[in-house]
Amino acid sequence: MIRMFCNSQRNEYDIRPLIMSFFPGETLEYEVKDLSACENISDIIEELEKNIHSGEVVTGEDTVILGAFCDGVIWCKLIEKDGRQTWESQILNENITDKCYRDTLKRFIYRVLKEGLKRTVKWGTLTGVRPSKVPMKYLLEGLDEKSTVSKLMDEYYMSEEKAHLSTTVAKNELAVLENTGYETGYSVYIGIPFCPTVCNYCSFSSISLAKLKDGEKLMLDYLAALKKECQAVKEMMQGKRMTSLYVGGGTPTALNEEGLKLLMDMIRENFDVDGSCEFTVEAGRPDSINEEKLRILKDARVTRISVNPQTMKDDTLKIMGRNHTVCQVKEAFHMARRMGFDNINMDLIAGLMDESVFDFENTMKEIMALGPDSFTVHSLVVKRASRYRNEQEKNKHEGATDQIADDKGFSNDTVEDMLSIAEKCAGDNSYEPYYMYRQKNKAGLGCNSVLENVGYSKKGKEGLYNILIMEEMQSIIALGAGASSKLLFGDRIERVANVKNVYEYISRIDEMIERKRRGLNDE
Repeated sequence: MIRMFCNSQRNEYDIRPLIMSFFPGETLEYEVKDLSACENISDIIEELEKNIHSGEVVTGEDTVILGAFCDGVIWCKLIEKDGRQTWESQILNENITDKCYRDTLKRFIYRVLKEGLKRTVKWGTLTGVRPSKVPMKYLLEGLDEKSTVSKLMDEYYMSEEKAHLSTTVAKNELAVLENTGYETGYSVYIGIPFCPTVCNYCSFSSISLAKLKDGEKLMLDYLAALKKECQAVKEMMQGKRMTSLYVGGGTPTALNEEGLKLLMDMIRENFDVDGSCEFTVEAGRPDSINEEKLRILKDARVTRISVNPQTMKDDTLKIMGRNHTVCQVKEAFHMARRMGFDNINMDLIAGLMDESVFDFENTMKEIMALGPDSFTVHSLVVKRASRYRNEQEKNKHEGATDQIADDKGFSNDTVEDMLSIAEKCAGDNSYEPYYMYRQKNKAGLGCNSVLENVGYSKKGKEGLYNILIMEEMQSIIALGAGASSKLLFGDRIERVANVKNVYEYISRIDEMIERKRRGLNDE
């Protein structure tokens, strides 16, 4: 348990993930003390320290961090579990803008934790989900790559490895975006919330068709509501050019042939996919793909698909709840190649349950032998809504320890090693990193912190939509149950979300359309 006692909630959103990057797998309690009656920083510090001496905090069990922010002074003390003070420091902050204050605060807390714990964090003070946004800003301001890397290391305390990675990604993103006309366009996301089965680590609002009695009827009802939303969005976006369209899920190819044809027809009727730069469909699960479905996608002029194995180890696929084999992955990939698809992506996960570095290395060898046009490596984040997370939490309550989770593959070093293997394989086979992100929630089990997810691509085969959604470069109009539109108004982003429940989405489709209309009108 990590306990933070502070006199202010200011910048708590940034402080939390920074602290937890030093304590992956721990739980953080952030308690704000009302010390407004204190006249100066010394009084605030004295009151905060009373928490320790009064016995309110059992320091033999908890690591404690005390923080005071007042009148431009920042103070912090770290007290380890054995009760000994390991580091205390205080600075006078002369910066007055909120961003300068926030960055100064984060750098200060980082130094206190670094000196007290005698360790560093590779991402430094950069805690956001879009780590390439900062180097992209520097590059656009005219800095070269070398200067950008140095600035990231100096200002954000990033390791040279991560500073170089994020700068390379930013450079490649800018090259892909050039001449796409994204500045005046928009992109579309269409969500199909159905899967053959739901993977046990998944927290998306997808429905397992294997458990539905009325699956075919529900899919047709859903597509009817979706068609109505597509027609409305066509009207709302009239006169604007669509840059890219992405059909995700769930698993879009979980639709039967009739449903998939209906989906492709409604897309082409309402959106100018031929005039766009990219039309992607997640074919996703190999057990949902056949020749007829691929022919439907090809006839609809889909330019990019995903065939996602996640791992090339059959035992892990069974544990995950994916009802397909490694052999089926290869068959689906080769089938797509025979059908003429020349831009195929594959998604992989580093840190899957029971997998070793050797297992992941074997997965990478198998993937490289197939030769996809791009691949994305995700570091496993076990979210609270997933079945696997619930099972692990139950085990903990029944007496299992975090070390059990560690032994199952949640060692931070293990996942880092896997990401390094992926990076080396990419470089050795002429793939470049072209987009990346980090997830907000960490596993909370074992030692795994939030690591990066990186997309690698052959030149000219990058996923444009991935860059646009990650870097928030234009408005993304999202359709379907659980889909969330991100509307860009200059430097401001407004989010407009559809309801997650499929039945509610169908019954409340007129309300979802009206939400979009109001959002686009910025009402």
